[in-house]
Amino acid sequence: MGTYFEKYGHTLITLAAIAAAFVGLVTIVGNRFDAQDRFNHLLFELVNQRLDAQDQHLDAQDRLANQRFEAVNQHLDRLTGEVSELRRLVVGIGERVSRNEGEIDVIREQLRIA
Repeated sequence: MGTYFEKYGHTLITLAAIAAAFVGLVTIVGNRFDAQDRFNHLLFELVNQRLDAQDQHLDAQDRLANQRFEAVNQHLDRLTGEVSELRRLVVGIGERVSRNEGEIDVIREQLRIA
């Protein structure tokens, strides 16, 4: 066995060194991936917080817009009622004008006769 180590000792040492370097490299790369994973997780958390803040802002804006639309709808409902009332009044005035014109015509005829 001693001659075996004398003959292949350098090769075995080289293989052991390569294996140790490989294990060290895998460990370093693994640690780097873990660090990158933690960093990515932190970034995703920050992005999620920002998106949550934007969602809250948009929800608040949506509520304000809905309140404004509701106020406009109420105003339009009031105006619709007022327009209906004005239409009724205008029709009434038109009827009275027609009656007055008829009465004026009758008075003119009476004046002509007289």
